[in-house]
Amino acid sequence: MRRAARRIAAATFTLLALIALTLGLFLLPPVVHLLLDLANASESLNVAEPVAHSLSDALVRDLLVGGAFDVPLSGEPLLSVSERSHLVDVGVLFRILMIAGAVSLAVLTTLFIRKRRWFYQALHDGALLLGTGAALVGGAFALAFDATFTFAHELLFPAGNWTFNPATDRLVQLYPMNFWLLAAISFCVVLVGAAALGLSLARGRRR
Repeated sequence: MRRAARRIAAATFTLLALIALTLGLFLLPPVVHLLLDLANASESLNVAEPVAHSLSDALVRDLLVGGAFDVPLSGEPLLSVSERSHLVDVGVLFRILMIAGAVSLAVLTTLFIRKRRWFYQALHDGALLLGTGAALVGGAFALAFDATFTFAHELLFPAGNWTFNPATDRLVQLYPMNFWLLAAISFCVVLVGAAALGLSLARGRRR
């Protein structure tokens, strides 16, 4: 029973660590800028690409540090009160996930150094769970993006402050739906790749 509990805990740590690492990758400016450009975000917001990149960089910083999301555009706040309120909720979720991922990574590193044999089975379990889940979620986004996007937001933000008008709200002009489609599918693909690396490492060590 104790061994099973340790394996479940380590598998959970593996899942959290890989998700947090992948999230960190997707928050890097070059990655965000690429997704913005592919989604034609600058045209949607009617600004030059460097301006769109700069605005996004400021918002991502605020997500990570708990900022006010009050970056200006043309002398006035880019976002409305409701848009900033939603990003505050997103920031709390992101920071919780990043902290949980950092703790998980530290625990996994300790277990790896101590060469616990059961650790590799737990790594295998966590990576397999993550890879399967990411493949299913990625398929859902690819086949039914609107429904999956709505379900995810209703699950994570039950207060309902996530609905915005692309014609008037700058948050969804800076990050149009094409941005989220590309980001969601790419995120799941990277998670599947990370899970495959975890499985490979686990199988190699178990031999």
